[in-house]
Amino acid sequence: MAEVVAYENNVAVAINGTATLGLLHAAITSTNCFSADSYSLTFAMGDAPLSDISVWSTLASGCVEVLTGSGPGPALTSLITGMIDSVHIDAIRRTVTVEGRDLSASLVDSYQQGDFVNQTASEVVATIANRHGLGAVVTSTSGFIGRYYGDGYTRLSTGQFSRLRSDWDLVVELARENQFDVFVTGKQLFFQPSSPVPATLTPITPDMVRSMRFNRSLVVAANATARVQAWNSQNMVCYDSSAESTAATNGSTSQPFLFSASNSTSTQVTQSAARYTAEINRLRTVLLLEMPWDLAISPRGGIMLGETGSLLDGPYLVDSVERLYSSTSGSRQTVRAVSASGVSGT
Repeated sequence: MAEVVAYENNVAVAINGTATLGLLHAAITSTNCFSADSYSLTFAMGDAPLSDISVWSTLASGCVEVLTGSGPGPALTSLITGMIDSVHIDAIRRTVTVEGRDLSASLVDSYQQGDFVNQTASEVVATIANRHGLGAVVTSTSGFIGRYYGDGYTRLSTGQFSRLRSDWDLVVELARENQFDVFVTGKQLFFQPSSPVPATLTPITPDMVRSMRFNRSLVVAANATARVQAWNSQNMVCYDSSAESTAATNGSTSQPFLFSASNSTSTQVTQSAARYTAEINRLRTVLLLEMPWDLAISPRGGIMLGETGSLLDGPYLVDSVERLYSSTSGSRQTVRAVSASGVSGT
């Protein structure tokens, strides 16, 4: 991306490396949910230096980068980089809105064919990242994942019988099996172990935010569990995690949430049950904050909530951040976080 960008209220947008002026509104959503980050940007159309309707009507493709900071220099922070998915032109109001996703979108939209035999999970992810022109920042894994067993069948395949699985589905599957995170930042794909509670937590108290809301699910029991069953065609046996729950809800015993899998080992079934249990418990307590922009808060980061005078105080893991910008009303962000006690098993 070119260095020439123009700043309006500390927000800059470059499309195909060229500064784009007239930003009216921006919404940038970053997530920690195995999905692409997204953006929506609205510009005013007009005479130079603004882009007019003829320019926008002929735009065939575009790579967008949104940055924030006090001006050009090393203190710049890139909020998102991604290709444009759609352009909405309002010829009467003389505005244009561009929408898109981060560069993981190329993996989401790709259904290439191929087999991955005798490769580790990290090698497969690196291969896919390079295929899409992304730098691979991967943590090495051990053990081949390319076969069920030694009879020629491939476990991970995007061949003719797997056309409904995208490259993104494949790397997400590998991440879940290894209890990893996978995400794209800028032009790099990260594949790394997930952390239940980040080492650094941003302190938050009620007087620091505009609004604070808690959503507590009473349907999910305090120690809800998951149960996984899988048929293994090599050993001709069904493996069951047998993760029975003894939690009581409204005086009755809570049943485990049941999941199924195929051709998993006994160890993999047990690991899957622990992972699903942690994901279920993420639904128990959700924290929603509306506050000024704070770039220290981001997905996979953490919050230490205090001074509510309740059991709701404590560490939270950030699931998503939606940053909003308006040329008239300024900027704010909405943060969604889950209680870290609900993800301790990840």
